[in-house]
Formats: sequence, C-alpha cells, structure tokens
Amino acid sequence: MTRILVTGFDPFAGRAVNPSWEAVRELDGEVVAGAWVHAIRVPVVWRESVAAIAAALDREPVDALLIGGLAFGRAAVNVEALAHAVGDVPWIPDNAGRALSNERSDGDASGPDALLATAPVRAIAAALNSAGIPAVVSWDGGTYVSNATLYGALRHARDRGLALRATYLHVPALPEMTTGTSAPSLTLGTITQAFRIACEVMATHDGPDAQAQRWPSALAALP
Repeated sequence: MTRILVTGFDPFAGRAVNPSWEAVRELDGEVVAGAWVHAIRVPVVWRESVAAIAAALDREPVDALLIGGLAFGRAAVNVEALAHAVGDVPWIPDNAGRALSNERSDGDASGPDALLATAPVRAIAAALNSAGIPAVVSWDGGTYVSNATLYGALRHARDRGLALRATYLHVPALPEMTTGTSAPSLTLGTITQAFRIACEVMATHDGPDAQAQRWPSALAALP
C-alpha cells in the first residue's frame, strides 16, 4: 500500500492555532485513494522542523510527503514547486526565539541553493481548482521556516536516495483568525479537503506532471 506522510505546524507568531495541523490531523489514519496517510505535528523552529520530518522518514519509509503550513494573507492554496536554502525573516523569530537574516537556513554552504519539489504540483493545483478550491502553483515559498522545511526534506530524500514525491501546501488562514482584518480565509473543512485531494493526486498520478496553465488569480473568485 502507498504510504503518505502529511505534516502540519505548531501555531506561531502569537497565533492560537495553525490551520495546517488542524487540517492534517483529521487525515491521520485515513486511507485516501488506496494510500495510507499518517500525520505528524512539526515545530516552528529552524532546523528542528526538518529533523522531525527526517526522523519520521527514516523510521518508517513512505512514498510521498505533503508538508502543510499557514500563509496568512494568501487567498488561495499555494502548491510549492521549489524550495531554496535562504532564511531571511529577521522580524519574525521562530518558536525558540531565533531569527535568521539573509543566511542559509541549514547552515551548510555545501548544499544546493534550491531544489525542485518532486510531487506533481500542477496536477495538484488543477485538481484543487476542479473541486472549487482556489489554488495556484507557487515558485516562492518565502524565507521562513516553512520554505526551509521543504528544502531540508527534499535534501534529506535526495541525499539518502529516497524515491519520494514531496511538496508543500501553503494554506490561507481560518475565518476566526482574520476577524478585524481584510485578510482572506478558507474554512477548516475546505483546507482539510485540500490536503485530502492533494494526497489523492500524489497517490494516483502517473507519468509527467499536468500541463502548465494560467491559474485563476489568487485574489479573484473562481468562475
């Protein structure tokens, strides 16, 4: 049976919840499109997030890895196609109080500057849009712990020769997190379904990724 590891982050930056964990915990133990799904919670701490995922991959090999995280202010689910090695958000420390400023997130200058996601990111975004969930392929996952986590997981898989489909879903905030702001949001049910659909695609997609297309604007309503 295909096995998929999905991860969600702890809350951070003073917020009470992180929708990524609230969503993926609902999938723990499910069988999605014939694939067994296991969910773990990951700390918002530089390098510790990567260590947690690497330990899980080494402990119990899987076929696919779907990392989830919050992107407050984004209106659509962003399917990350690339991760780079730069950490540069000095105004937002991690949950251990550490902030990085224009430096390598892994501290290892010998590694590649960037790595491509190995999951069919365009097929995932297309499937989400077909289900009425706004989604785009993203080529910029930011410079915080989230991007560093995908980069570290991709490098861990590459260095160990793992045939692993991996990507990252950046999801909007929950409605209750945006009270008093103009920030967009998606319901927890919608976000959970987004992760479920992504798992379905990762379990069943065969051959090359879907064709590139002009994605619906992340700020516009879907037709």
